[in-house]
Amino acid sequence: MEGVGLARGGRVPVVSGLLPYPPESGGVKRTLRLIEALERAGCIPHLVTTDDRPDGVAALRGRGWIVEVVREQTPTFRSRAAQHVRRLPSPYLDAVAERLVALAASGCPFCQFEHAQNAYYLDRVAGTPTVVSLQNVDSEMLASVARRERPLTLPWARAWNSARATRTVERRALPRATAVLCVSADDAAAVAPFAQRVIVAPNGVDDEPFTIDAALPPGERVLFFGRLDYPPNVYAVERTLDAIWPRVIDRRPDAVLAIAGAGMPEPLKRRAAAAERVDPLGFVPELRVELERARLILVPVWEGGGTRLKVLEGLAAARPLAGTSLGVSGIGFEPGRHGLVEDDPRHLADAVAALLADREQSLRLAAEGRRLAERFRWQEVLRPAEELYRELSARTTVQRGSPD
Repeated sequence: MEGVGLARGGRVPVVSGLLPYPPESGGVKRTLRLIEALERAGCIPHLVTTDDRPDGVAALRGRGWIVEVVREQTPTFRSRAAQHVRRLPSPYLDAVAERLVALAASGCPFCQFEHAQNAYYLDRVAGTPTVVSLQNVDSEMLASVARRERPLTLPWARAWNSARATRTVERRALPRATAVLCVSADDAAAVAPFAQRVIVAPNGVDDEPFTIDAALPPGERVLFFGRLDYPPNVYAVERTLDAIWPRVIDRRPDAVLAIAGAGMPEPLKRRAAAAERVDPLGFVPELRVELERARLILVPVWEGGGTRLKVLEGLAAARPLAGTSLGVSGIGFEPGRHGLVEDDPRHLADAVAALLADREQSLRLAAEGRRLAERFRWQEVLRPAEELYRELSARTTVQRGSPD
């Protein structure tokens, strides 16, 4: 029966700048889980990417997926100038556009574009249904970064230019998409005024963190994890080192802050290494190990959007969590029931110290947090996306079966 489903659904191009493997960051993991939902809907994933990492290509092809790495020449001065004139935040790749024209002409049921920037190519598949998957409303995330830069400086100008260029891309592309997938109700509300159809398919959590022993480990190890080439996470770590962590260790001198995540900039790495009782881990191949060692998860996020996989993974691991209201937004997190929430860095530091001092409260919050995370297993939360994929595939099947 599975083979029949694949034949019925057909081959679906998915345009993604990054290979969704290994799933070492939230964005990559979401793309991977969406493609798995596509497969469950009876379609054959056909990934179109410029990311040529051999391990990722081999792993995804090993699943039976088509992975096509499109080669692109080095951008010229002329092409870069054209990019800026057209207000595109990243290069428009002719090789990708040409490949999509051919794939659309072959009769694929629909095309999916990961992130608004990959939706540059919507016009090249005119007549084919399209899905744009957003992991944030990127223009709003970039605007939040720009707002903390000192006005009229070069970083301020660059940040606002990037935010406005991204907003232009969103306003051009999203109205043309058949459907837009968003990770939260807030993101959906932001794009609904100019999108044809918006579907909320939240971020989720894998099964593995639920198998971690709920007994809290000895010691007072606090864990922050996330991609550290992502500006909101960089700002979170900087502000933690400045205003949160010194206050925590004043109250809990045995506490240790572990910072895990790929892409840590060298200046931040040096700064973290020089800080008192801070362990800058960088990329960790097995997040489970760090979750098991953690006494508490810290989510000090003041910028960005969507919902954060780090929150769901920490809750699923049955670890108490302290964070900001933005950090825990979008999942029904209740302060005082599922964890502690403070937006002022000093108060957040006090919340961390309080949880480290109170094991009984930590266990109670962690148990409630794990129950909350149960509602966000990937296969369940991506059911709306899977239903959309089935609908679009069925629509194409009916059209193909219709008489001329």
